[in-house]
Amino acid sequence: MRNIFLVFILTIAAYSCTKDYDLQLKSDQSRLVVEGTITNQNGPYVVRLTKSRFELHFEPNGSSMGDTSYNYQAPNDGVEAIQDAEVYITDKNTLFTDTLVKCPVGTWHYFEAGNNHPAWSYFEVEDTSIVWGHYKTTKLKGIPGHTYALTIKWQDQEYHAESYMPPVPALDSVQFKLVQGDIGKDNHNIPLIYFKEPQNERNYYLFKTQAVYGWPYSILSDEYLKEYVNGLDVCKGVTPDYWLTNYPYDHTDSYFIEMHSITREAYEYYKALIQQFKTDGGGYSPSPASPPTNLDNGALGFFRTSAVNRVDFKKNENHEWTW
Repeated sequence: MRNIFLVFILTIAAYSCTKDYDLQLKSDQSRLVVEGTITNQNGPYVVRLTKSRFELHFEPNGSSMGDTSYNYQAPNDGVEAIQDAEVYITDKNTLFTDTLVKCPVGTWHYFEAGNNHPAWSYFEVEDTSIVWGHYKTTKLKGIPGHTYALTIKWQDQEYHAESYMPPVPALDSVQFKLVQGDIGKDNHNIPLIYFKEPQNERNYYLFKTQAVYGWPYSILSDEYLKEYVNGLDVCKGVTPDYWLTNYPYDHTDSYFIEMHSITREAYEYYKALIQQFKTDGGGYSPSPASPPTNLDNGALGFFRTSAVNRVDFKKNENHEWTW
């Protein structure tokens, strides 16, 4: 019996050494990737549509001048934009539907000859441009407590997502705690926020600050927050750049803090993304997987709705923060 078992194992090993597998993804396996956020801040709100297939660069259909001789370098993510979709967002409380429009392609800038220089021009692509796959609202206004439905029509397929916009607590005050840097290091200020945390319900927050070196976002569950939050460091939530901070340095003249309410689904989505950022690829790391999404029909990404409290700071002549 032992010899038979040994022959069985050797047979499997030999077969596995000669079996060929094609691990390359086919081009037709690209999936729709959606990045969209609705807030209670002034619009327009932007939805970005791309393909999951990685591309280093691509050529758009042409600029507003009809010139197709330019290769526009894609954003750092290097993905291929989708420019031929129909995008709609409906406020399910009011039943108003906004048809999103394509963001501008870009702008030509012309300069006349002078000072021994010939005339020249260049084409500037905006950060939110259809070249990158962006679509924007025209009339929609985000309202806390409302639910919003996203519909995308592309290549004879429809994709849907819904998201409720949770209210966000009002900020009572913000203070800065100055920390002296070590020898040769800059001083920086720790921003602390104070607010009443709603009890008897689970709340989730996303904080955005003015990026210095780290990722400008962090997420937080209110699981361990008390009824009154007496000085919360907004940079201490879950973030991939956990070894860095976005504290304003002593020589910084301006700074902002945004406190976003998010749903549990959005919290789990960002938490999964952050976990992937931290995965080092070692044998004890979890296998990469697509983050959970609120989109259907196989689409990737997330459609988020957030109420936002934003505080902008400036330094006065006494180098004190005011807001």
